[in-house]
Amino acid sequence: MSREARIIFAAAYLLTALGIAMTYSASAVFAEKVYGNAQYFLIRQVSFAAVGTLFLFLVAAVPVSFWKRQSRLIMVVAIIGLMLVYIEGLGRSAGGARRWIQLGGFSFQPAEFAKIAVCLYLADYLSRKIKLIQRGNLNVFTPPFIVVGLVCALIIMQPDLGSCLFILISAAVLFIVAGLKLRFILISGIFFIPAFYYLIMRVPYRLSRVTAYLNPWDDPQGSGFQIIQSFLAFGLGGIKGVGLGQSAQKLFYLPSSYNDFIFSVIAEEFGLVGILTVLLLYAVIFIMGIRMILRAERDYDRLFIYSLVLLIVLQALINMLVATGLVPTKGLPLPFVSYGGTSLVFNMIIIGLLASMDRQMCATHT
Repeated sequence: MSREARIIFAAAYLLTALGIAMTYSASAVFAEKVYGNAQYFLIRQVSFAAVGTLFLFLVAAVPVSFWKRQSRLIMVVAIIGLMLVYIEGLGRSAGGARRWIQLGGFSFQPAEFAKIAVCLYLADYLSRKIKLIQRGNLNVFTPPFIVVGLVCALIIMQPDLGSCLFILISAAVLFIVAGLKLRFILISGIFFIPAFYYLIMRVPYRLSRVTAYLNPWDDPQGSGFQIIQSFLAFGLGGIKGVGLGQSAQKLFYLPSSYNDFIFSVIAEEFGLVGILTVLLLYAVIFIMGIRMILRAERDYDRLFIYSLVLLIVLQALINMLVATGLVPTKGLPLPFVSYGGTSLVFNMIIIGLLASMDRQMCATHT
């Protein structure tokens, strides 16, 4: 394993360790009240980390050539998974959304698998069409437009606009990396404006998120409550924080304190020091990923690495921007840190895929 891969591995597990500690800190009081066990979410998160580690090593042991050959099949499986959530007895609803597949006592979100599948599919497709892309041949848009469009449509129906936007942004970035002129991306984006206007401005709960983002103080006890409580967490944390386990906002003030808004609890308990530490760990993953890209000799390898690093870093950036009120609420977890089995396991799988690519590149250079 190269130095870059070892550092990415270490950063991912430092974030996971922080996530386990913060999950317990942010959820203990709630878990005690609801489940009668303060360690309820802690035990589950540790279990998720163990399962994720198993998948990491299993995926890392599979040659990269397999992922390239099977990228289209993996994409088909992801689309089927997104359809299965609508089958009674298999799909599960929660909070007004139908995003989970229930198998016995285990449930997971197929949208998380779809994010990885889209990246594997685009890395393979764009690497094969890269010369046409760089010439500005618009015909190369058609297959990925159909595939990614279908994935996004199924995710919006759940409904989950945040994951849909995340996939579209990731796809656009990968096209740019592959050599597509930025003006083509901007022109394509114009066609999506009416659809997103309808999906946001004509859907009450999404519109309330936008208005809360623009001015949360208009409705401090309603749509603006969550982001105001997040602001208070950042303010209370100051430079050094109030100390691990001492957050006041997690005491039924800040909703989603142990998953989507766990970054706010980190800010309160560890202050600016904690914020910069988290930022540094994600920056390390990004920088080491770029260094791996610079070592790669094939277009596929570069796009493969770039897409996977993007999955982690872009989602982390969006989550932190939401917590600080710089973008409207999206419902995306903080990778490795937020509570949740699906997110943690699939982020571990991403590290396994990067390790698989690193093993191939190391073997090539020996």
